[in-house]
Amino acid sequence: MAEFKAKVLNEFIGENSSSRCIEFGCGDGNQLGMLKIPSYLGCDVAPDAVELCIEKYGNDGSKSFMLYDPKYFVNNSFITADLTLSMDVILHLIEDEIYADYMSALFAASTKNVAIFTTATDVQPGKMAPHNKFRDHRPWVRDFAPTFREIKSVLAPSELRYPEDTGFYFYSN
Repeated sequence: MAEFKAKVLNEFIGENSSSRCIEFGCGDGNQLGMLKIPSYLGCDVAPDAVELCIEKYGNDGSKSFMLYDPKYFVNNSFITADLTLSMDVILHLIEDEIYADYMSALFAASTKNVAIFTTATDVQPGKMAPHNKFRDHRPWVRDFAPTFREIKSVLAPSELRYPEDTGFYFYSN
């Protein structure tokens, strides 16, 4: 899956001349090592994740990291990039208010494109961990980020055995 994600993202970055990326939910930074982006800011709510990224990439002048606490984050177009990125985060946002705040931050930080990797459905499977919830993010985008239009989607190959409608959804402003 990491190779699939890197291939799709690197193609999109190249095709759209993206030079600056903010990832909301950077995790442990393993995926980052496969991305080709000139300037990157990784944000995460988990101090341990940010610490791991700093340990791995702290000497790389093209990468920066910060602890992201949505409760104490207001971005009035101060922190922006031509690409904002969300991978595998929406699944873990089970509270509606936290989800809405996250999506607002993700789209507000973008000056051009947004890339989301998720399962885009509201249908919950029979067995799902209590800390997970599928969400179809597309109605939120339509209602709360109307200047953004979906320009492309790339679904995960079936051999990776991810749920239907799982993949990248790309938006442009």
